[in-house]
Amino acid sequence: MINKLTIDDVPENLKSVVLAIGIDAFRSLIKCAGGTSIYLPSERCITKPVRDRVIRESFCGDYKKMARRFGISVVRVRRIVGEKS
Repeated sequence: MINKLTIDDVPENLKSVVLAIGIDAFRSLIKCAGGTSIYLPSERCITKPVRDRVIRESFCGDYKKMARRFGISVVRVRRIVGEKS
């Protein structure tokens, strides 16, 4: 029956999810995790490792420039650059 599900069948509080990911992905999500609680991290939390990787890959020796570019402190840039990949 899940393959017959349309956006009109979805409760109002979940329609924004369907609009964001599409009905097929929503059906898959229901099959995979229906009935469970799912925690979705914030965008900032989930992209932090990406930001750190980009900083390490594009670091050219100017800590202040990188700090301004990414909106973080010089100390944080130094820590990121010094961390192991």
